[in-house]
Amino acid sequence: MEEAKINPITRKNLPLLLSSIFILAGAIFIIPYGDFQEADTVHKFWIGISIISLGFIISWGIKSINYAWFWSITILARLILIPMEAGNDIWRYLWEGYIQNLGFSPYEFAPNAIELIPYRTEWWSLINNSDTSAIYPPLSQLGFRFLAAINPSVLIFKLAFILADLGICWLLSRKFTLEKTIIYAWNPLIIYSFAGGAHYDSWFILPLVAAWLAFDNNRWYWSSFLIGISVAIKWMSLPILSFVVWQKILDKQQHNTDRIWQINELDQTNNLANREQKLKLACTKLTGNILYRKIKQVGFLLLVSLLPMCIAALNFCEPEKCSLIPTSSNFVVKGRSAEFIPYLVSLISEQSTKYNWIYGIPLSLGVAVLIWNSHRFVNFAESYFFLLLTLSPIVHAWYFTWLIPFAVVTRNLGTKLVTLSALIYFVLPYRQIAGDNSWFLTPMERYWLWFPFIIGFIWSNWREKKFRIPKKEL
Repeated sequence: MEEAKINPITRKNLPLLLSSIFILAGAIFIIPYGDFQEADTVHKFWIGISIISLGFIISWGIKSINYAWFWSITILARLILIPMEAGNDIWRYLWEGYIQNLGFSPYEFAPNAIELIPYRTEWWSLINNSDTSAIYPPLSQLGFRFLAAINPSVLIFKLAFILADLGICWLLSRKFTLEKTIIYAWNPLIIYSFAGGAHYDSWFILPLVAAWLAFDNNRWYWSSFLIGISVAIKWMSLPILSFVVWQKILDKQQHNTDRIWQINELDQTNNLANREQKLKLACTKLTGNILYRKIKQVGFLLLVSLLPMCIAALNFCEPEKCSLIPTSSNFVVKGRSAEFIPYLVSLISEQSTKYNWIYGIPLSLGVAVLIWNSHRFVNFAESYFFLLLTLSPIVHAWYFTWLIPFAVVTRNLGTKLVTLSALIYFVLPYRQIAGDNSWFLTPMERYWLWFPFIIGFIWSNWREKKFRIPKKEL
């Protein structure tokens, strides 16, 4: 009898126990293997990250988890990876924060600028694309400056990125169940990218998630302001602001309020003087007032969203000069990395590899279609990032982290699968060790990276539409 009581409990907790063990064991395993410039590092990194991934897959079967267990594994997995060698982007973060404190603008001086030679550090040679000036938006630069003022060390920057990452976990866990939040909190790509690789993307995801939750609560101005912060940290959030503005224009709740107010005003006019001409004039006047109010609200919404960028840019812009993007850089103009659609286009037209800007055209059209057809923040953001990533000429593995918070709600299969398939990306730094600096995936590697993501994403969206609940029941 006692054994019969124990077995069901053990069976119920087995996915939780196994998942936790694999995630922590995998994290411990990969600690020494963060420097992809060393021989055999990538293979061992893959082994360790595969162990974490196995734990993540098992976590999909967790039916119940308590608060203490969730946060213990979430925090511990990140703390374990703090000693891990960071990705090479960290050296640019450190450098750009460091030179700001010396009085130089990273937008004006590339790391290899002659003026900065006297200030080169022992890790200066590790900075990537040293001939390119800063590409990160102003608010991120101020963040780098603040951290570098404390101490230009990898540890300080890692802790800042981990805190933002844990902030995202906290926001998601407050809104959704812990079981759902595991998709983000115990995700191997998330755990490695911020705690191990020290990529700063958690900074821009945090205000974006907060904006999403504010939008769902009809807090329009807070949502816009938070998106503005996200844009000022990483440009990618900008089209999401367009969606929020459009939804404000279509705000049905506000329209109903205006309509009630308009009817009351017309009734008063009718009581005072039952004349057709006066009613028409009153109707015209009231419609104009409603339109004026709507324009004023949208204008204020835009103003609120632009504040973070404008205030942050004041530190780097002058009246006659404000160049925040190095548009003449070869990296910006024709850089390529693990791309999908631009790669397919290049098979037809090699000339297309010289102009990255051309993919802005289908992206803009796609965003316009999404704005027109989307009504929920989560659906727009997820579809937009899918479109952006498939069209972008430059894609890194950690870019897929942008989608993961939204999978907490949508459970999108493509987002789940790309968490695993994106690991193929790390074959690129592995090849650099052997002297291959082309940074080019083979066709098979490229398809294995992208097809699980694309097929899973399309399948999830098709399934959602097929079994969609009528709006009246939502």
